[in-house]
Amino acid sequence: MSEIKYTLQEKDLSFFNNHQFMQTAAAKKAMRRHYATIPAFIGLIMLFVWFYLQDTLTAMWLAIGGVTWGFGAPLMIRWGANKRAMALYKPEDLKRVLGTYTLRVDPNELVEISAAGESRIAWKDVLRIEPAKNYAFIFVSIDSAIIIPRKSVIEGDLLAFYKEVESHIESAS
Repeated sequence: MSEIKYTLQEKDLSFFNNHQFMQTAAAKKAMRRHYATIPAFIGLIMLFVWFYLQDTLTAMWLAIGGVTWGFGAPLMIRWGANKRAMALYKPEDLKRVLGTYTLRVDPNELVEISAAGESRIAWKDVLRIEPAKNYAFIFVSIDSAIIIPRKSVIEGDLLAFYKEVESHIESAS
């Protein structure tokens, strides 16, 4: 029976919202368009201006614009999506969601203890556990998960906890 204790902050919630946004087909398409397609089109115009019109200064500005678009537009898309997602949370919701959590693996359920109280999630209701670079997400529905930031684990072994949760999910399905 594993147990971990961790602190959830607003930046962790933002990361999860961004992670979920980047998994959608529309976001992937928009990112591909803004990372590559539009800068490539600007690059073709730049090559035309440079070789055909012999205008080096304009070609240089087009190159700078293409590179700026390729890096800046995706950042702006992510920033806007994060801003819209965080605007959905009321201040009292944030107070309830953020804070210190304790997760405990019981044979029949996952127990989550927070300042809001204790909740129990049956293993058959847990969809999957998904690792990210600095996080682990325990999905309890398609668009909601228990967010575990690796850097803010106060007590317990996250790797052992992860393996135990994964084995319980597999045995429940």
